[in-house]
Amino acid sequence: MIRIISLLLITLSLYAHQMRENYLHIHYNEKTEVFKMELEVESRLLENEAIMDDNHNGIISYKELRAHKEYLYDYTEQHFKLFLDSRALSLKNASIVFHRYKSQTYMTITKSFKNINLNSLKLDYSMFFELEKKHKLLIHLDDSRGDYILDANNRIYNFSSFKITFFERLKIFVKDGVFHILDGLDHLLFVLMILLPSIVLIQKREKNFSASLINILKIVTTFSLAHSITLFISGVGFYKPSVPFIESAIALSIFIVAFMNFIAKYNHVNKKIVFVFGLLHGFGFANVLEIAKIDSTSEFLTALFGFNLGVEIGQIFVILLILPFLYLLTKSKIFLVTIKLLSFSAMVVSAYWFIQRVGLV
Repeated sequence: MIRIISLLLITLSLYAHQMRENYLHIHYNEKTEVFKMELEVESRLLENEAIMDDNHNGIISYKELRAHKEYLYDYTEQHFKLFLDSRALSLKNASIVFHRYKSQTYMTITKSFKNINLNSLKLDYSMFFELEKKHKLLIHLDDSRGDYILDANNRIYNFSSFKITFFERLKIFVKDGVFHILDGLDHLLFVLMILLPSIVLIQKREKNFSASLINILKIVTTFSLAHSITLFISGVGFYKPSVPFIESAIALSIFIVAFMNFIAKYNHVNKKIVFVFGLLHGFGFANVLEIAKIDSTSEFLTALFGFNLGVEIGQIFVILLILPFLYLLTKSKIFLVTIKLLSFSAMVVSAYWFIQRVGLV
C-alpha cells in the first residue's frame, strides 16, 4: 500500500498544473469581412517526439523548434481544419513564432483570411486528442460573439455572427473552471493536506464528527475566499506577480502544510495559514484568464465570475469525494501511519515541484 500511494503521488507530480488547453483568438471585421485567427498551441506533447531533439540532450530548444517548424506546421494543418462552406482554407504562409508561458512552450500561429462569411465558417479540430484525452481548445471570438470549448467528444465548431448571452458565456467559463481545478493536481494536493487535520481530530476524538465537519467547512471557505480575492485582483490587472514566483510559492505552501501534518502539528493548519496560502493559489488560477485575452470589461468580469464559480464547484466535488474515504480511514488501525505516509509523500512531491519551478532541474 505504501509503495502504491508513493508511486501514485510521484506519477501525479509529473502532470502537476500542466496546461492542457490550446487557445484560439479570433478577430472579425463585419465591414471588411476579414477574419484573423491567432492559435496558441501548447507544444509540450510535440516536444516529446525524439525527431525534434537534434542534439539528443533531452531538452527541446527554440533553435530545434524552429528547425522543425515544418513538422509542427504540418501537424497543425492536419488537425486544425477551417472550412468555408465545403472549401478548406489553407494555413500556408501563416506566421509562426514561439514563446514561453509558465514552464511550457507555445507556438503561436497567426493568419488573416479575406471575404469570410462568418456564418459559413466551420472548424474541425483534433489536435493532441490521440496523445492526451483531456486536451481542450478554448475559442474566444471577439468580446461579444462568444467563447466555446472543444474537447475529444466535441470537435466541431460552427462559427456564427450572433452574439452569445451572459448565461451562455457564464456556462462556458464555469465548465472551464471545473476542468481546471480537476487538472490542477497541485491545488488538489493542497486541499487534501488541509483536510487531514480535521479528520485526525475525529480519530483522536478531540472533536466529534459534526464539529470536525464545521471546521472543515470553515477551512475550505477560508481557502475559497482567499483565492477568489487574488483571482479577482490579478484577473482585472491590479497586480500580477511573476508566474515562476507564484508557481514556486504554491509548491512551497503544499510542503509546509504537509510538513505540519507529518510532525503532527495539526492545530497549526488553521484558517490564518490557509488564508495566506489561498491568496497564492488564487494568483495561480488567474493565469488561465490572462492567456484567454478577453478585452471587454463586462465580458471579462462574466468570465472571471464563471471561472471562479467553476473552480469552487470542482473543489467541492473533490472534497465530497475525498471525505467519505478519509472518514472510513479513521476506523483503520494504520490510520495515523497512513496520514504520515500521505504527508511525507506530499512533502517529497511538492519539494520536487519547488526545485523544478525555481529552475534547479
